[in-house]
Parts: sequence; structure tokens; C-alpha cells
Amino acid sequence: MGRFLAISLPLLLIFMGLFSLGMGRLGLGPPMDDLAVLGLERGAALPLKLSAGGWLIESLALTALFLLIQGRSGAWWLDGLVAGLIAWVFRGPILVLSIVSLSRLDSDPWWPMSLRWLALYAACGLALAIVARSVALER
Repeated sequence: MGRFLAISLPLLLIFMGLFSLGMGRLGLGPPMDDLAVLGLERGAALPLKLSAGGWLIESLALTALFLLIQGRSGAWWLDGLVAGLIAWVFRGPILVLSIVSLSRLDSDPWWPMSLRWLALYAACGLALAIVARSVALER
């Protein structure tokens, strides 16, 4: 278990950091202009400590979820996809619903970002399944 955690947590942090960097460089981040009208605009980028802290919390939660699911889906790779999909529900649709219900903004600009997160969480879940398989993690 220790080897699994020592490999998977830094790996997920790297995935999330690279994803965030890539989305920022490509201009595919969440649309903040609509929130600026409501006075919710962010003036500057989030400090790296806070971003990394968020990624760490997400990594820990996704790893814990994977460990709860592991061995229950019938296929090693499906364990990872199921964990990623469950985690994405909270990061994707529920977050979009929260933004739309609180701001009364249209959901259209937020759904594309949510679908990008689906790709990230699926990749992270598969990475967890591959690491678990490679270190022969048993339930």
C-alpha cells in the first residue's frame, strides 16, 4: 500500500498540474468574464500554494475513492474509470449546477470546462488502476 501511495499521489499531482497549466496556456480555462459582471472576477491567478493544495486534496480523495472501488467492477481498468467518473460528477455537473444556481448565468460556457475535467479524471482514474496493477496492490 505504501508503494502505491508513494507513486500515485505525486503522479496525480503532476497530472492535475499539467492539466491546469495546459488549460491556462491554451486559454481553455473557465470563463471568468461572466462572473466579473457579478463582482466575482479574480484579479490575479491563484497562488501556487493554494492551487497545489487543491490538487493534493483532489488527489487524496480520488485515491481513497479508487481504493474503495478497487476490485468491485470486474476489470482492473474499469475500477479506475469508475472512480474517475464518480469524482468527476462532483467536479463537473454538480459544480456547474452550483455556479448556475448561485449566479443565474447560462450553463453553456461552463459545460465545455466540465467535459475537459471529465477527460482529466478519466486519465487520473486509469493512472491509479495502472499503478495499482503494477505494484500488485491487493484489496
